[in-house]
Amino acid sequence: MTIPEPRKNLIKRIKDRRQSIKWYIDSLEPTGNRLTNFNIICGAIVTALTATSALGGKPLMDALGITDPNSLTWRILFAIAALFSLMSTIAANLYKTHDIASRLSKAQVCAAKLEGLETSLELDQITLKDAATQYAQYIAEVPFITGSKFRMFPSAIDWVKGGINEPKPNQVVDSTIFCSGWVEDLDPDCHLWLAVEAGGHIWPKEREFLAEADGSWKNTVYEEGTRKTFALSLFVANKQANRKFRAWLDAGDKSGRYKEMQRVPGTRRLAKIDGLHRGSVS
Repeated sequence: MTIPEPRKNLIKRIKDRRQSIKWYIDSLEPTGNRLTNFNIICGAIVTALTATSALGGKPLMDALGITDPNSLTWRILFAIAALFSLMSTIAANLYKTHDIASRLSKAQVCAAKLEGLETSLELDQITLKDAATQYAQYIAEVPFITGSKFRMFPSAIDWVKGGINEPKPNQVVDSTIFCSGWVEDLDPDCHLWLAVEAGGHIWPKEREFLAEADGSWKNTVYEEGTRKTFALSLFVANKQANRKFRAWLDAGDKSGRYKEMQRVPGTRRLAKIDGLHRGSVS
C-alpha cells in the first residue's frame, strides 16, 4: 500500500521530532546523573568530616590534634567540610533550577506518545486530521526542546540524502558534462552543489542548483582543467558554506584563476562518481 504524501510528510516530521527528543534525553540524562551523584558524594564527605568526633571519639580527635576548637587542624577540617557543603548545595540547586527531573520525565512521555502516533499513522489506524491534532498537542508538552538551545543536534544538512545517476563511474566525458540525480529531505536552508575533486582538492562548479518537487535534479557543468582523471561529487551546504562557495567563484571570475579549495566546513558529500576521464584520454 502506497502511503499518501501528506501522511508520509507527517510521519517524517514525527520521526524527526522523536530523534530530537532522543538527543535531548541522551544529553540531559547523564548531566542529571552527574549532578545527583556529585551531590550525594559531597554530602557524604561533609557528614564524615563534621562527624569526626562522633565516629572516632576522643582518641581520634587527640590523634588529629583537633581537641582544641581553635587549633589550625580543626579550622582546616571544617573549612573543607564547608567547601564540600557549598558544592553540594550548588549541584542540588542546578538540578532543581534547570528542572532536570521534570523535563526528562516529560521528554520520555512525549517520545512514547509520538512513537505510538507514528505506528498508528503507518498502520492507517488514525485519520490524518486527528494525527496532526495529537502531534501538535504532544510537542506542546515539550516546548523546551528546540534546536537553538541544543546545538549538538545534527544540522539540516545531516538529514539530506542524495545521489548521482549521470555520469557513471569511469565514464569518458567531454568538457561539457550533463549530470542528473536525486535528493531527499532537502531543507530550504540547504544548498546543492556539484564539484570536481582531484588530488585532495575540490572545485565547485558554476552555481548552486535546485531540485525538482519530486527530488530529481539536472545540471550541466564544465570541466576544462588539465586534470585527465577526476571525480565528480554532489555536496549539500549550509548557508555559511554556500556563501564561501559563491565568494570563491566570484573571486575566480574576476581573476580568471580558480584556486584549489579544501573541503569547506558546513558541507557534506552526498555522492561521488570516481574515475571520470576527459574525452581526449584514450
